Amino acid sequence: ANVMTYYVVYVFQMAGLTGNINLISSGVQYALFIVFTSIVFFFIDTTGRRPLLIYGALGMGTCMFVVGGVLGNYGTAVPGGVGGNPNVVISVTGAPSHVVIAFSYILIIIYALTLAPIAWVYAAEVWSLETRATGMGLAAIANWLFNFALGLFIPPAFANISYKTFIIFGVLCLGAAVQAFFTYPETAGKSIEEIQLLFESGSIPAWRTKPGGSRLDAEVERVRDLQRKGSVTGIGMPEKADFTHKELVA
Repeated sequence: ANVMTYYVVYVFQMAGLTGNINLISSGVQYALFIVFTSIVFFFIDTTGRRPLLIYGALGMGTCMFVVGGVLGNYGTAVPGGVGGNPNVVISVTGAPSHVVIAFSYILIIIYALTLAPIAWVYAAEVWSLETRATGMGLAAIANWLFNFALGLFIPPAFANISYKTFIIFGVLCLGAAVQAFFTYPETAGKSIEEIQLLFESGSIPAWRTKPGGSRLDAEVERVRDLQRKGSVTGIGMPEKADFTHKELVA
């Protein structure tokens, strides 16, 4: 998605936007990002982590393929660069340019609703208490190092392979969806101890996990229910978490 967020001005130049119209249109993208990132926090726990990771990557990949396909099929080569910009060497006009602009916005909306917030949530949840600070530090470092590399890669990529840049990132998005499906277990509604079990050798496959199903929550609710009925007093909780991997499947 940072292909669009960092260099949307270049993408809109390819779509024929220039001057202040280009800058304003680029600003709209960031406004959409802020609005839709705020919305996701109202349903992130009910939806779960896996759907947002998988379908977000699939949606972004689709948008990348559409933008790349439209530029490749309807674009006109501009050897000197559009508006004198040597990194923008292809241009589309008319209806194809509208498609490029629309799917650039759609990609950002999908990203804001899915991968943008969920990546940080998931990264925080999969670490144990002892390793969480170090793990999140490494995740932040890796994120900004790759963003830095991406910022250096995109301009020469636009200049040398133009629309194929979007095809490459579309394939990477599909790869991310496949990886999330097979290797990222659901962590929503589970305790830290239960999440640790999901990553142990011999645990249930990631694609069989579902949101919720926390044994701890079930035990707490059972105790509250019995206390409301007044049938039991002084109820004790189990001394240790003795549930199995199968019980983690909702």
